[in-house]
Amino acid sequence: HPSPAPPPGTTAGTAGGVAAGAVAEAGHRLAALAAALALAAANRRDARVLAGLPAGWRNVRSQPRRARFAEADVVYDPLPDPITVLGAGPDTVVLEHGGVRHTFDIARYDGDPKVYVDHAGGCAVLTPLPRLPEPVEHVAPGSLLALMPGTVLRVEVAAGDRVAKGQAVLVLEAMKMEHRVTAPAAGVVSGVHVEKGRQVEAGAVLAIIQEEST
Repeated sequence: HPSPAPPPGTTAGTAGGVAAGAVAEAGHRLAALAAALALAAANRRDARVLAGLPAGWRNVRSQPRRARFAEADVVYDPLPDPITVLGAGPDTVVLEHGGVRHTFDIARYDGDPKVYVDHAGGCAVLTPLPRLPEPVEHVAPGSLLALMPGTVLRVEVAAGDRVAKGQAVLVLEAMKMEHRVTAPAAGVVSGVHVEKGRQVEAGAVLAIIQEEST
């Protein structure tokens, strides 16, 4: 996607060219945020029930709302300072950043999972990742899954450790409470997929324990 030509009489070395370059760079940085807001608006538009509520709305919020792309992980509620949303729809998002207005045109095509974000500085192509992992039947045997969104407080084991049935593998904080994730059976930890401080969604694989044969 070609970048727009500089205004007549300016070059990349002039103040006008530098300002245009800064706007283009800011647009690229904000493209993922614009895509996240557009996808949330599309979810609201397509909702069959409670369409008036924001996508992902919870009565008691324990985690910020985020969108995951292969290229970026974006928190869009609350918005990072100093960004203001002037308008957010499925096809167009308008943001203000540092006093500068940025308009993003969002496009998706049937059969193509990618999101295309056009802005004054070019086009960003983003690949959405699923909010939850594959269904349990597709998850590796012995996987310990997060039962709710939370933050990893402690990891008690490492790959290669032997664990007993009921032994703590890690501790999650969710809804201002600590939740111990324990080994369902004796075995060997074949993998740990999180670290202290990591935020996880419900259904995320935390660790894998290879059960000892009897």
